[in-house]
Amino acid sequence: MDFQAMVDGMSAKWMKERAQTQMTLGALIERLGGLPADLLIGLGEPHSYRGYYSDLAFEEVTPQPVSTLLADCKDAMGTSFTGYKGGDFYMHAGVPVWVADYGCCGLKLIAINDDGTLVTAEDD
Repeated sequence: MDFQAMVDGMSAKWMKERAQTQMTLGALIERLGGLPADLLIGLGEPHSYRGYYSDLAFEEVTPQPVSTLLADCKDAMGTSFTGYKGGDFYMHAGVPVWVADYGCCGLKLIAINDDGTLVTAEDD
């Protein structure tokens, strides 16, 4: 039995389950693309999420234009980020997105309202 393959399979399953209850990187890119480019949103600084290293997190920052955040999201797509305690984690459209400072656990990103405010929720 290949133990690593088993762990990888379980990890992928859990990621899909998380992605059902929050925004993914692909959904975030799609949402940002539908908002005015000059609308201000207080997210930036993408990094591997401390709670699940395979997931992506953004820090709360001074509000910046949607166009800047959208560029950050597109740059993250297909990129590997280093987890808080090591390891490389590939970011793709199905990766769940969180709002958290680097090295900290945070909130699920559920949605972005038309006015740029974030809808977040605690992890289950």
